[in-house]
Amino acid sequence: MTLQIKKRLFLLRHAMACSALSSGDKMRALTPKGKEDAKALGNYMISNGFIPDIVLCSPARRTHETLECLQSSLELSNICTPNILYSGSAKDYLHEIRKCDDENQNILIIAHNPGIYELIMLLTAQGSDSLMQRITEGYPPASLSVIECVCDKWEDIKSAENMIVTLVNPMDYNSAPRPTRWM
Repeated sequence: MTLQIKKRLFLLRHAMACSALSSGDKMRALTPKGKEDAKALGNYMISNGFIPDIVLCSPARRTHETLECLQSSLELSNICTPNILYSGSAKDYLHEIRKCDDENQNILIIAHNPGIYELIMLLTAQGSDSLMQRITEGYPPASLSVIECVCDKWEDIKSAENMIVTLVNPMDYNSAPRPTRWM
């Protein structure tokens, strides 16, 4: 059976952040490496045609800084910051997706673990064996998954009926080139 893809989700865990501050977890900033990774990810998204119509971004500082770095490559203007993306569960994230306007074919969510990882596991039941294996190995900062969805309307998106087609992290799009020959 061939799936008829209607919509796409880009699920992004924020880039690497500093350790907890006395001002609290919500105010944690990105590290210099985190900023570098997020900028490289923006370039990767452009070069692969991963252009969101709308962005749902957690209100935490580190997610907003990740978004700002992405914006150096992507022109993102339709941005919402639901509070539930800061501390919510995968089901809360799914609820936010279901509320999106159907004219948005591609949604980018920038949020936190474990919620973002659990959302991927909740939504996907299909994908190449290597991607399905790789997703079980963890979801480091600045990881991006692309999920193709079979729903016509976001309110109809269902668990375990969608396919993960891309999974990348900074080692894939922002690492030093590997030597071709060892000296």
